Amino acid sequence: MSKRILILGGHGFIGSHTANILRNQGHTIGVVDCYHRYYTFPQEEYECVLKQRQDHCGADSVYPGQIEDAVFMENTFKSFQPNIVIHVATYPNAYMVKRNVIDATSNMVTATAVTLDLCVEHNVERVVFASSSMVYGDFTSEAPVETSRTNPLTLYGSYKLQGEKMCQIWNREKGLEYSILRPSALYGTRDMIVRVISKLAEAAMTSGELRVQGPDNKLDFSWVTDVASAFATAATHPACANEIFNCTRGKGRTILEAAEMVQARLGGKIVTLPHDDFYPNRDTLTSDKLKNMTGWNPQMDIDQGIPLYLNWLLEQPYITKQVG
Repeated sequence: MSKRILILGGHGFIGSHTANILRNQGHTIGVVDCYHRYYTFPQEEYECVLKQRQDHCGADSVYPGQIEDAVFMENTFKSFQPNIVIHVATYPNAYMVKRNVIDATSNMVTATAVTLDLCVEHNVERVVFASSSMVYGDFTSEAPVETSRTNPLTLYGSYKLQGEKMCQIWNREKGLEYSILRPSALYGTRDMIVRVISKLAEAAMTSGELRVQGPDNKLDFSWVTDVASAFATAATHPACANEIFNCTRGKGRTILEAAEMVQARLGGKIVTLPHDDFYPNRDTLTSDKLKNMTGWNPQMDIDQGIPLYLNWLLEQPYITKQVG
C-alpha cells in the first residue's frame, strides 16, 4: 500500500538513496533539507554532489528549512501530511560534532524532540530514526547484537543514543511507533569526502600519502544502497515496529585492507599510525535480527564496493581539478 513518506535530510547521503528506493516502490516522497555544509564541505564539491542527490532522490515535494524550527516543521507536516517519517538529518561524523557542539546539539537533540512531537500531533504511523554503531562505544564482544551494552565515548554517539531513548519514551508516553537503525562505516556513491574510504582516496590523489590510523582496527564497511534498503524496509515492514536493528554488511575488514584497495587503484604510499583514541574500537556488527525478521540482505563487500566508489569519484569535476 502506497504511503506518504517524509524524509528529514532527504537530500543527504542516506536520505537520497532511501528516497530513490521508496519512490521506485510506489510511495510518495517528501523531503526536508536545510543543505547544511557543516562548516566543512567546499562549495564546488557540495553543489556537484547535491545535484546528483536531488536527481537520484526524485522527491514529489521538497521543503527547504531547518528541522529544529518548530514553526517551519509544523507547516511542513500540515502541507505534506505524512504517514511515515524517516529522520536521517544529522551531522555526518563525530569530529564534526566535536567542532560544532552548540549547532550539533540543536540539530541532533532539539530537532528530534520537535519531530517526535509533530509525529504524535499529526498521527504519523511510524518514525524511523537513524542511530549509529557509535552508541556501543568500544566493542566488548566480537560482534555486538542490539541488546549488547551501549557505552558511547563521543558526543556524537551519546546524542544518537539519546535519540533512541527519546523514540522509546515518546512510544511509551504517547504511543508513537518507531523503528531505530544502527549503521556503521558507510561509503558509496554521491557522498562528500568525509568518511574513511573517501578520505583515503583524496589523500592518494593529492598528497600521495594514505595515513592509516590503527591499521589492524576493523570497521564494518557498509555500502550506502544496502543501508538505504534497510531504512526503506524499516519504514514499511510490519515486523519493524518498535524495534532496534543493526544494519551493516556484517563483515569487519581492517582499515589497512581498505587502504590497500585504494592504493591499488590510485597509487600513493601507505603510512601506518597508532589508533586514534577519539574513536572507539569497533569491528563487525551482527545484523541477523533485521535479516531474519524482514529478509533484508546486504550485498556489497568492499572488494566490489571500493572500485565502484572510486570509479564514480574519478568522474567528478572537483576531483579532476584537485589532481590537476
